[in-house]
Amino acid sequence: MLTHLTIKNFGLINQLTLEFDDHLNVLTGETGAGKSIVIGALRVALGDRISTSQIRDPENPCIIEAAFFLNDELRQLSIFQELCPEDDPNIIIQRVSRTNGRNSIKVNGQMITVSQLKEIGNHLMDFHGPHDHQMLLATESHIQMLDRLVDFGSIRNEYDKGYNEYTKIRQQLNELRDLSSSRDREIDLLSHQVKELEQVSLQDEEYQSLKEQQTKLTNAERLFECTNQLQEFLENSENSTSELLRKAFGPMKTLNQTDESTEPLMDLLTQCQDLNEQLINEVNDYADGLSFEPARAEEIHQQCDIYDDILRKYGPTLDDARSFYQSAKEKFDLLNDLEHNDAELKKQLAAKEKELTALAQKMSKLRKEQAFLLKKTIEKELSELGIANVQFEVRFEKSSLVRPAGYDNITFFISPNAGEDLKPLSEIVSSGEAARLMLALKKALIKVDPIPVLIFDEIDAQIGGRLGTVTGQKLRELSKIRQVIVITHLPQIASFANLHMKVTKSVKDKRTITDVRILDQKERVQELAEMMSGQTESAIAVKHATDMLKLAASS
Repeated sequence: MLTHLTIKNFGLINQLTLEFDDHLNVLTGETGAGKSIVIGALRVALGDRISTSQIRDPENPCIIEAAFFLNDELRQLSIFQELCPEDDPNIIIQRVSRTNGRNSIKVNGQMITVSQLKEIGNHLMDFHGPHDHQMLLATESHIQMLDRLVDFGSIRNEYDKGYNEYTKIRQQLNELRDLSSSRDREIDLLSHQVKELEQVSLQDEEYQSLKEQQTKLTNAERLFECTNQLQEFLENSENSTSELLRKAFGPMKTLNQTDESTEPLMDLLTQCQDLNEQLINEVNDYADGLSFEPARAEEIHQQCDIYDDILRKYGPTLDDARSFYQSAKEKFDLLNDLEHNDAELKKQLAAKEKELTALAQKMSKLRKEQAFLLKKTIEKELSELGIANVQFEVRFEKSSLVRPAGYDNITFFISPNAGEDLKPLSEIVSSGEAARLMLALKKALIKVDPIPVLIFDEIDAQIGGRLGTVTGQKLRELSKIRQVIVITHLPQIASFANLHMKVTKSVKDKRTITDVRILDQKERVQELAEMMSGQTESAIAVKHATDMLKLAASS
């Protein structure tokens, strides 16, 4: 439910804050006053594109902020769970636009993208204006509307799961057929690639060990020189550390015998000798490891070359090479057993198609049952809305192909006048009829339509006073289940409002400005009287307006 809307620096609006009723909200005002600007601001708040020409003062940002109260169903959706605290059902959308392009969109203070905003908007509001009836005329949307009414139970989930499996099998079969045309050439290439990759284990540990050994081989001469020098310094020369430490024990023993307090010094000297021996052993072991056999050295170089070649062709990492090997091996095995796999996939596809056909038949039966009920509902609603001799029909054609929603092709047909043949909606529906048909569909779908806010702009096109009353009643009924916002020129519709807002236009500081204010009961009488007669002083119009409000309140 929309609770608040704040508009700053947008179109003819300087600054405006509106509060909305939970049920039927009506906006009235003279043509050109700016009623559609309010709806336009809502569209922008929920993802429509804003042009720089819509920013009233280019030196300042345009700010549109819409606050909504989320019902339990909406709060279960992942996008709202990500953006809203668990204990807070409110959501505030703020969109800031500037002429320099430095724009921002926030939901509850978190930055989001335009695509995320559009997704949010699709869940919150359903707009029906002069250009929003294309969905009604688009045949592909008819099955979606009907399916909202159908209780498929578990059948639809079974079909969706089976259809996903069916498409995967078809994709595998198509890939197999594409490969068969160049099978021999592909097998040769894959065979070469697989053999090349199987020359080594493709394991990170092995590659790392080989590279370390190769580094030692590459630097062997320098390493040998260093170890020889160390061995010379540590034990193989007259002034080696071993010889010097051995000589140091002579005076140290004399010192220790003369003064017992020098015992710790003797211990330190002994530790130095032990550490020196340990270092000599470690250096000797390292030197022994440098003596590679020529054959082993050649093997290490060859394996490193193989790894480097593989990484250059299939890398840059061993993970990439392993992934490529797995894919190539699977494709190689598949091609080697092409005929068997082709027959097996065809068998699987036929079995899955048979399973889907049985489920599609059940879905079609349920749709036809609901289509008959929808026909009766739509004809009743449209008859009450002034299309007296209307005939409405949901026609089914069976597709020869397995499709995401079954095999039904569904088209809404209508005959608005007696004696005329039924034709597809797109061929005969006028804008006024489209608005009323959309209202009738909304009435029919209201209990299964999850969108909480409905907006009707110019729903009163091409209808008169009596039909205005009926339309107002329908909107009032609709607003008992959903929040409804309506722009209208008909006093009959406006009389049913739970909240009546008047849009006015004036000139301030040599600039036109649009304002909106909520009308009290007295002001509503004056507004309805003016809408009927063009003047508020007419006693007859005032009496008529008063009676109209009483009638609406009692219905």
